[in-house]
Amino acid sequence: MLTDSILHLYDHIEGELVEMNDGFHNKVYSSGNLIFRVSPSGRRKQKDIINELAVICELYEYGLPVSLPVKSVHERLVESIDNHHYVVAFEKAKGTSIDVTNREVWNKELFYHWGNEMGKMHSAGRKIKVHRPIWTAQQPDLLNILPKITSEPITERYKQLLNQLGRFSLTPDLFGLIHNDFHQGNMVVNEGRLTIFDFDDCAYHWFAYDLATSFYHANWQASSFTPEDKEFSRVFWENFLNGYKEQRNISKELIQQIPIFLKIREIFLYTLFLEKWDLRNLEDWQAYTLSNLKHTIETGKPYSDVNFSEMIDNLG
Repeated sequence: MLTDSILHLYDHIEGELVEMNDGFHNKVYSSGNLIFRVSPSGRRKQKDIINELAVICELYEYGLPVSLPVKSVHERLVESIDNHHYVVAFEKAKGTSIDVTNREVWNKELFYHWGNEMGKMHSAGRKIKVHRPIWTAQQPDLLNILPKITSEPITERYKQLLNQLGRFSLTPDLFGLIHNDFHQGNMVVNEGRLTIFDFDDCAYHWFAYDLATSFYHANWQASSFTPEDKEFSRVFWENFLNGYKEQRNISKELIQQIPIFLKIREIFLYTLFLEKWDLRNLEDWQAYTLSNLKHTIETGKPYSDVNFSEMIDNLG
């Protein structure tokens, strides 16, 4: 069993392994002060995981609050199990998952720190040279969405969005090392401070994708659990960008890209859900989500009512 193999590989384990909620790609276990991530070897090569961990360690050196990897009894950061899985151990971050219904946590201070840590990562990434996937104009489908799209209108919509990105210059203000999945589910909070994890998909990509991903998931949960909060978008962006710009410059081009990436994130999630959910046994909320996503993508409906042109004007 996987758990037996993990127990033999790490002498830091306190008590039994407890399986946490499955991600879409990995299994995650917890024990004492450690988190164990088990990844199918068909999804990631060992060298890719080693490079991911190198990114995490370098970001830590530049002051980003991350969960560091822990070596096995063999002094290795990555272990192979049964020739089909790789396991990595991480220090368990202090804190709790972010609850969007708890106003003592989900507030403008959190959004400020969120933006600040992202800005810190984007700035530090300019000094980090590690082999990771990279977006290019010749191969713009970094998220590997196109082969999974089954709708011709969505395929055309996605290609149009990628073509829009091709009009922007790959400057250090717009492009560099990003987390690539920077949402509240990949952070914990402790006394107002964040720790960021799950750098599995980190890549050299457009910075705006990280910003768009953060807002997409924040707004999705906020509108679902606290629909009465009509000021959420304004409060989020105002404080998030205040934190971000303390670390790096915000250009009008960066803001112009956010609506593009909001729609790209929407297409990514739609294809991911189609791939991972049991389409023959959908729960009501899943069926609604798929139907709603398909409609908004095919019609080009904006993800939110945020006025990004006004946001650009307010940059000063």
